[in-house]
Amino acid sequence: MKSLVFQGTRRVEYGEWQDPQPSEGEVLIQVAACGICGTDMHVYHGMPATWPVPGVRGHEFSGTVLAWGDNVTGFEKGDRVVIQPLIYCRRCPSCQAGYTNLCSNVQLVGGERAGGFAERAVVPADRVFKIPDMLGLEIAALTESLATSVHAFQANVTGLVRRVAVLGAGPQGLFAVQLARLAGAQMIMASDVIPARLELARTLGATDTFDARRPDLAQAILALTNGEGADLIIEAAGKAVTRALAVQFARPGGTIVFLALGAEPTALDFMSIVPRELKLHGTQCYTDADFVRSIELLATGRIDGAAMQSVFPLSEGAAVFERLGSNPGDAAKVLLAPNGAR
Repeated sequence: MKSLVFQGTRRVEYGEWQDPQPSEGEVLIQVAACGICGTDMHVYHGMPATWPVPGVRGHEFSGTVLAWGDNVTGFEKGDRVVIQPLIYCRRCPSCQAGYTNLCSNVQLVGGERAGGFAERAVVPADRVFKIPDMLGLEIAALTESLATSVHAFQANVTGLVRRVAVLGAGPQGLFAVQLARLAGAQMIMASDVIPARLELARTLGATDTFDARRPDLAQAILALTNGEGADLIIEAAGKAVTRALAVQFARPGGTIVFLALGAEPTALDFMSIVPRELKLHGTQCYTDADFVRSIELLATGRIDGAAMQSVFPLSEGAAVFERLGSNPGDAAKVLLAPNGAR
């Protein structure tokens, strides 16, 4: 079958890969679309990973059921599905405590196992979630990415919030803008360096947008909030400068959620953090409940995925990765489709 195969740092090739066959407890999926994740880009640029090389990446995908192995029930050929790619061990202390998103032995479909940058993929049956008829397959492929932001809000937001700042208007930031709107925020501020992303953020619910490069960004946000600062800050850029910046305009007692990955060492002013009782939280992936909630949000249109996505044929995947790695331009969320865009 045709696949996009990772051969090493900044090397992906479109070509033949072994055709997968479902074993016991597995389902064979005809891939409809697969999103390019920020993690895929980090590995593309050389971030260390234990994933096999050569190998087929891609963990944000949807498709239809083709076949299944022994001891699999509940599926019919042609079922429309989306993949929850985290394979939990369900035995470690985190899993036993209900924190499956923190599983010590987690494996990833599209990481340790071959993923969705291919015509077909094999997935454990309990990682295959059916989707409602109203949800298109390409939009469904956004479920995994949305679930990460949903988990961040579920874990850190109780009740209505007034003022939210989102630093970075990439896919996670744009989802965060929309979730802030659903959480009742009256002021949603977003920053980025790409004007088209800021325009899209406004379309999706941001009330105010800022060029992230302006040197007085913290002062501008404080001025907009009458000197009080933001109640909730979502750091979705993964940069040292935005992490440090968030501390400057969080309100006393406010919450900062570090949503984006990023290896840059970051110096934080703890003389600003401790006396103001700021709450700093990391957030890791999602649970099955977050994933199901994300399907519902996309299916009902409460989260707009169509406005964010661009779809390219899988055969153009190598060029797409090179372009995203060099100059992403206006692209927000990019998907690759084995049979072209639907």
